[in-house]
Amino acid sequence: MTGNPNSPVFNPRETGSDYFWYTHAAISTLASTAPNATGLINLDADSDFYCIAISYQASIADAALTESSNVIPLVRLQITDTGSGKALMNTPISLAAMAGDGKRPYRLARPRVFLSNATIQFAYTSYVAAGTTYTDLQTVLHGYKVYR
Repeated sequence: MTGNPNSPVFNPRETGSDYFWYTHAAISTLASTAPNATGLINLDADSDFYCIAISYQASIADAALTESSNVIPLVRLQITDTGSGKALMNTPISLAAMAGDGKRPYRLARPRVFLSNATIQFAYTSYVAAGTTYTDLQTVLHGYKVYR
């Protein structure tokens, strides 16, 4: 079934579309002593993914998080889409400049489609001061699938 991404509702049985969140395995350690890490998302073969927002979550040395202690990591990110063969930015940019927390994700002005079977690569570079280690870093793509 070919879905209609402009349908007013998501009903997988009728419109061939549904909400979906993609994320990569959590980055376990990112620090001044280990400043680089990569996360990969392999998209499903049955659908294209329309990204509408981006958020992140991280902790410092696995410390508990509260509303007031939510971490804004000093990390730059480069996202590359193998489906189009293109990077989404000309140079790595601060994660906080292009993603928000789960309550306030960064909303894209228009959905960005990632084609089925593509891999999305997240290349992280930390610019944190010595002694700080980010753990459990994840970037989440919020959006919807349109089934083929």
